[in-house]
Amino acid sequence: MSPLTAPPAKTAHQTRSLVVSLVRSAALWTLPLLIISAIVLTWLYRNTTYRIFDDPLESAVTSLMASVNIDEHGDLVLSREPLDPRYQQALSGRYWLVGQEKIEANYPLKILASSRSLYGGSLVLSQDMLSNLNANMGEKVSGSTAGPDEDETLRVVARQVILPGSENRVIVLAGADIRPATRDIQRFAMTAFGLMGLLCLGLVLAMFMQVRLGLRPLFSLRDRVVEVREGKAPQVEGHYPPEIAPLANELNSLISHNKDIVERARTHVGNLAHALKTPIAVLKNEAELGEKTASELVAKQTEIMAQQVDHHLRRARAAARGQSIGVSTDLAEVVEPLVRTLPRIYRDKDLFIDTDLEAGLVFRGAKRDLEDMVGNLMDNAAKWTQSEIRLTAKTDNDQSEFMRVTIEDNGAGLTPDEYKEAVKRGARLDEATPGSGLGLAIVDDLARAYKGEFKLARSPLGGLQAMLKLPKQGPST
Repeated sequence: MSPLTAPPAKTAHQTRSLVVSLVRSAALWTLPLLIISAIVLTWLYRNTTYRIFDDPLESAVTSLMASVNIDEHGDLVLSREPLDPRYQQALSGRYWLVGQEKIEANYPLKILASSRSLYGGSLVLSQDMLSNLNANMGEKVSGSTAGPDEDETLRVVARQVILPGSENRVIVLAGADIRPATRDIQRFAMTAFGLMGLLCLGLVLAMFMQVRLGLRPLFSLRDRVVEVREGKAPQVEGHYPPEIAPLANELNSLISHNKDIVERARTHVGNLAHALKTPIAVLKNEAELGEKTASELVAKQTEIMAQQVDHHLRRARAAARGQSIGVSTDLAEVVEPLVRTLPRIYRDKDLFIDTDLEAGLVFRGAKRDLEDMVGNLMDNAAKWTQSEIRLTAKTDNDQSEFMRVTIEDNGAGLTPDEYKEAVKRGARLDEATPGSGLGLAIVDDLARAYKGEFKLARSPLGGLQAMLKLPKQGPST
């Protein structure tokens, strides 16, 4: 794609930012790891909390097992209760019980002895916990069950043993309200996930800054390439890291190669011009010396050939210059000489030329081409105007990388049907006026070579309005 070619429509794949892609890729790895870390930390905290929570319950069970005996009548006797005063307060959230499993599943244990805090109630152990107690005689089994108070959930530690002097199994258990510990675990989980979220955000921001910093040489290289494309610099300059320096060197080589190709094209075009103009001149001379009818025919055809050669040579030169990189022209440098010269050429019309140029407009192309376009239009306006020409130039409202140059006169103008005819090669709407008829066609070809536009319309002044849309150089950075 040439440097003056409009970029293609961006697809979703093309618009994906490298910075965003790198940061997103890193975030996709970081976020799951942080979530897993929060889950693991919460799980560890939960286990630690339950272990700390179980310690006093296990001590109470051990104390009860040491205090429970069977008397000579076969009755259970408790010599000493746990010392924690909460076991003495009704529905305090701390309970102990010595009982036996009933035959009915999910039914309260048969109480042999219990703490006052149970307030005459009992506890129901799950079938799974009872099965574990039966399978692990004498071993500690922990679990959860509903407490005697409303909405109370207990953490229970229990052992099943056979007391000396008895053949019956006895379950000794102690329990405590787990809700405060559960709230602590939930608060820890929320804190852990919140901190991990903040850490993730901080890491993403840090990665973004790191990627931006790492890609800064590429951004600098991009800016230098833009400067070359807009004609602000002859080649890519600057110092780059070893990873990017080869790219800058290759770009400079490509720019040099492009300039060589354009120069060779110009040379070939010039050679072709000289090679064709001489035979055409000979034919014209012969026609002038020959038979009148034949000579008129030859003269007319050679004139057409000359016009065609001139047209295509100009077009080829414009195309070659249009592909050039690093060429720019100040619009004011082209307009000002024309404003000074045209009134002298057309003294009989007492020309008044009004100019309104936006400051700093620079055409992104060769000076010769801009002179051909603006010069042809200004000369055409001077030929047909009665007395006034107006030239305005400003940045295009729709595409800021283009500028609009408008040239108007207060002459007779053209009809809408004549607009298209006027830009055709060799078209002369008034045969009495001298000229080859190639002026507006050349302007149209040059504008198209630079991916611009050329349009004709009726001017508010009453005559013709010629509008050029041409690429302009962006502001200096």
